[in-house]
Amino acid sequence: MVLAAADVSLRSSSGADVSSSRRSMVRPAFPIAPHEFFHARIPAAPREATKEVPAAEGDDELRLSDLEQVCQLGEGACGVVTKVRHRRTGAVFALKTAHYADPSGAPDEEAEALRRSAGSPHVVHCHAVLAGAADGAPAYVLELMDAGTLGGVLGRRGGRGIPEGALAEVAAWCLLGLAHVHSRGVAHLDLRPDNLLASSRGDVKIGDFSVSRILYGHAGEHRRVSVAVGSPMYLSPERFEPDAHAGPRGAVAADVWGFGVTVLELFLGRCPFLAPGGRMPAFEKLRQAICDGEPPSLRGFVAACLQKDPMRRATVAQLLAHPFVARRHVDESRRALRELIVETL
Repeated sequence: MVLAAADVSLRSSSGADVSSSRRSMVRPAFPIAPHEFFHARIPAAPREATKEVPAAEGDDELRLSDLEQVCQLGEGACGVVTKVRHRRTGAVFALKTAHYADPSGAPDEEAEALRRSAGSPHVVHCHAVLAGAADGAPAYVLELMDAGTLGGVLGRRGGRGIPEGALAEVAAWCLLGLAHVHSRGVAHLDLRPDNLLASSRGDVKIGDFSVSRILYGHAGEHRRVSVAVGSPMYLSPERFEPDAHAGPRGAVAADVWGFGVTVLELFLGRCPFLAPGGRMPAFEKLRQAICDGEPPSLRGFVAACLQKDPMRRATVAQLLAHPFVARRHVDESRRALRELIVETL
């Protein structure tokens, strides 16, 4: 089984339509320079991100009983997400009530990932972590993104992919989010359209840190972490190995592969491992397609993400510098993305 994606026309690094005189450059500001990702000690993120904090002015701390349910937004393997309203202030949030297949350490890992990842406009903000139901599972009070997930946006477009101009803006937002998360010593490990949240303003933010891993200890020591987690459709070949583990560099490379598959899916309007109208393959067929199949005939940007050898895969910093992102016309791309999102609401 080969990947059902051919001759995708994402702009290559040698493409003709990249006149720098007419395009704006994105100049990302990294908390740690990209070349220092694997050498510097990770700075502490603000601990207020995961405390029980007031939802509005006043002395009372936010409690689960202060929130009234409006509607359910979605349900996944690790939790249920509900739109809630603060009874006193009327402020609205997304409330994720978590549940874990293996609860030993998982809640602490997700909460720590959220704490470390705080402070970026490209990552969904966590207002508070509250005691959840009787089983002790945590409840995360999150920033509400009013357009839902990019997976939902794609579904509402009826199989039509996202045009390159708008897609370049999605890629930029996502890469800046990854740069921030990785610089804080976190690997997301489940990057896909359903975990990218969008707003009617045209913002795109990384969400759902359910299976994320902390890459450095408190003293800055490197950790080897399990990477055999996440949605199979977005796993890189090395993650199909039995009991797959990786250090920081390998875990970050796994995120780049998931990002590449995500960009390709958003462009095609369907999963790149499926023929148009095709059904989800069995796990073993999917593994064979990813690990043993011929790579799709891609150009430049996505091809750099989907190198089977993780050591040859592009870094986030390299992708941010690629013409597909760096030489896009920022205002036009942002306007195209915002209009595309709004038309699906």
